[in-house]
Amino acid sequence: MKKYIILLLIFTAVLILLYSCGSQELKDTAKSLESEELTEIAENTKGEEIMQPTTNKPNNKKLIKSPTVYSIIAPAAGNYPQGLFKYPNQQNTNTKETFTQNLEWIPEVTKVFAKDTQYTAVLTLKPVSSNNTFDGVIIDDIKGLPKNNISDISLEIIEDNLIIKIIFDKTASVNAEPELLFYDEFDGDRLNYKKWDTCPNWDRQGRSTWDDDLVSVSDGYLRLGFVRDTDLGEKKTSNKNDAKNWIRAGAIRTMSQNNIDILFENTFGYYEASIKFPQVRGMWGAFWLMSPTQWILTEKGGAIGTEIDIVESIFNEKGKYNCALHWDGYGDQHKGTGSGDKMAPDINIYDGEFHVFAMDWSPNEYIFYVDGIEYWRCDGGSRYNNSGVNQNPNYVKLTVEGAEWAGALPSDFTEGEMLVDYVRIYNQPIIK
Repeated sequence: MKKYIILLLIFTAVLILLYSCGSQELKDTAKSLESEELTEIAENTKGEEIMQPTTNKPNNKKLIKSPTVYSIIAPAAGNYPQGLFKYPNQQNTNTKETFTQNLEWIPEVTKVFAKDTQYTAVLTLKPVSSNNTFDGVIIDDIKGLPKNNISDISLEIIEDNLIIKIIFDKTASVNAEPELLFYDEFDGDRLNYKKWDTCPNWDRQGRSTWDDDLVSVSDGYLRLGFVRDTDLGEKKTSNKNDAKNWIRAGAIRTMSQNNIDILFENTFGYYEASIKFPQVRGMWGAFWLMSPTQWILTEKGGAIGTEIDIVESIFNEKGKYNCALHWDGYGDQHKGTGSGDKMAPDINIYDGEFHVFAMDWSPNEYIFYVDGIEYWRCDGGSRYNNSGVNQNPNYVKLTVEGAEWAGALPSDFTEGEMLVDYVRIYNQPIIK
């Protein structure tokens, strides 16, 4: 060993002498000698006390440093799992997301977490661009990983993808108590902007425009007003019939108006709202969930993103209402299904009273209710030309709008409102 150290010192002195001569040719020769000699020394000293550092193969791909993962909550018996096909909103050029996230549970969860069971969450991060990689990331670089009830956590790099395996502690022998993931009782005198934002003032369905001024909170209710506005209609369309029946209407959602920041989103859960719907031909109100990735077209179909309409008061003048699902965008590839008005139970939701509309969204089906009575369920599968239930987080919307196909407004109509008493979202089924 000492022999090689002495050789290295002598060689270094020779290099200094050569460089001091100033000749470019000598410098190039020195560099060549340096490379050869260091290689020989490194080969001869393998396994001994001093080892030369090794470097990874050159990689021209850009490393995704310090990725922040979607929050994963520890399993609890009786609670819904988290679903996750988290795709960046590529329609939004301001997004900073550079990778997709796909979450799987082992063993598979079809409804809720079982008792006395140890679950593993497998989270796969995949770069959106082939020019990016996770090769080189270590556990300490990753932000957002769970810290409680963890038995083990590890990562693996496969090609450019990062696979994180989180083994949680075993679930309890009794079911956990239900918890509210999100709620609003609409107390106070203004909208809670920490939970909601007004929808952008978009034109809707060719006969309506969302308007911030028609959203208010008072007397313990959210009030979504709607007003006939022929003057606005004449500016929006040359169709005299549409202009005459144009309305401005209130609408809110748990996504900000900038279309980037989501105030609340969720996958599997029990969703309910208490609503008093107006009965006015030509308009309808809705309680629904919207996916930022509903438009993505892949073989996974609705599993990537699905619009979920928990209730729509369509054709309310006839006493009708429905629930529905929409996926694969809204263009030529659009697909959808729904209850239709004939499956709704014999409950008059236009009797001037509040009624509770709800949905149980689990990994393998959607179940829809009105006043605690089930009226439609759907597994989102091949029967509907789909690949399965949505796994992607959705945000919440409460809206009013109008459309030509909904009919003309009553001739004497001027204004009305839809009232919402509360919205509640739980982490486990409430209707047993």
